[in-house]
Amino acid sequence: MKFVDGRCVTRRYSSPGGFDVLVSSQSRLYAFGDLPFPHRAPSRTSDRLTVVDVLGLGPRQRVGVIELKVLQLLDNQVVEIQGASMELKCFEVCDSTGQTALSVWDRLISTVQLGQCYTFCSLTTRKDGSRTVLTTTPSTLVTATTGVGQPSSLRQVTVVAEEIVCGPATAVKIVAKPRCPRCHAGQDQLDVKCSTHRCESNICSMLQRTPAYLVTYSGVLIVAPRDVNERSMALTNSAVMGFVKEFCVACNVHDGPALEETIMALPELVVSVNAEGLVVHFAPAMAMADCSLGDIPDAEEASTSYLLED
Repeated sequence: MKFVDGRCVTRRYSSPGGFDVLVSSQSRLYAFGDLPFPHRAPSRTSDRLTVVDVLGLGPRQRVGVIELKVLQLLDNQVVEIQGASMELKCFEVCDSTGQTALSVWDRLISTVQLGQCYTFCSLTTRKDGSRTVLTTTPSTLVTATTGVGQPSSLRQVTVVAEEIVCGPATAVKIVAKPRCPRCHAGQDQLDVKCSTHRCESNICSMLQRTPAYLVTYSGVLIVAPRDVNERSMALTNSAVMGFVKEFCVACNVHDGPALEETIMALPELVVSVNAEGLVVHFAPAMAMADCSLGDIPDAEEASTSYLLED
């Protein structure tokens, strides 16, 4: 192809080792024959990047394939996007070339575990201050892998404070909400017995196969620790999903009341809650190590920086 009325820049947003061609409304492309200068075919692995490559990119750049080791959970939030609540977890990740952060959205959160290695396909970049970080997209695929290394030294990170609360559940409310996989709008009339369902959002309104709709959880959990006032905490989708996978294998995932009965029947829970009151993880006390109120970390201590090590 012959390219006319464009310009080359060396800011290298899309490739740490090259340059970008900027296209305007006046730019034109023409079919062209043999090139009058030496050229090299693109590598089949040009879409596969490392962390050091990512750190050299600008924001909003696509990362085709990258292998990462998940080091630590940095933050857990629930945010509103186009009227729908979506969960976001931020992890510190690395490979043998460097270290950065990865934001994992919504349905993909349950596929990522601390200390494990994964191949991520179709991520994108954004800027967090001066550092380039990664985030998942609606088309991101995650598969488990092994053998991802880490740098000889790792930068210090600030860990979000978490508190451990132990006690019986005195009240719980769980809402299991089917959501459209395309627009994330909640569905009130979905019938799991029907093979198809039309999205109830006026913006989307697409007829799709019923199994494609994603069930997301939200709710409130109230626990009564020993000798302490009751604690009311917000349940996140990943916390409830983790509980379902670990302890309610036979439970109908659409049945919020059945999950509530299961939780209320447990004699004691161990709950990890962050500074914003969001439940990060909860489990029956008999499935966890013994804990006491003395195990609850001091807020100042929990928010200090730690050097990540093997």
